[in-house]
Amino acid sequence: MSDWAVISLGNRFRGDDSVGPYVLHRLRPHLEPAVPCIENGGDIASLLEVWKDRHVCMVDAVAADDLATGAILRLDGLAQEILPSLCTTSSHGINLGEALEMGRLLQALPQRLEIYGICGENFAISAGLSPAVQAAAEIVEQEILALLNTYSGGSPCTNNR
Repeated sequence: MSDWAVISLGNRFRGDDSVGPYVLHRLRPHLEPAVPCIENGGDIASLLEVWKDRHVCMVDAVAADDLATGAILRLDGLAQEILPSLCTTSSHGINLGEALEMGRLLQALPQRLEIYGICGENFAISAGLSPAVQAAAEIVEQEILALLNTYSGGSPCTNNR
């Protein structure tokens, strides 16, 4: 399973933007050390280094006026068009569209990129997760565990707490 990694984007102190780190925190006990769980706070260079040649699940909050809070978007980041809400510079400073373009130019793309975007509503400093976002985060956690289980031929869990 070492060719997989789970990467979160987001600012853990900005309400629903903290959904990526929240999901990562919930996944860590089940995945590490077999699958690295990496929190990226906005450093594109380290993102390119970490995801190069790996299979990656990425979790981030999105702001989409046309979708309900807690809606889950799942995209193949290498094959599907990235939504504009994932390509704007967010509160954590990373622009996923630019990171993908830079990765293409530097030949530093992942082998696979599964993007899980959870629609948020509250990105205020110090606010907790909205109830709908927290519920969606728990669904995404289970989807990622199921995906990794499918590709590993068995349970990726290293610690069954």
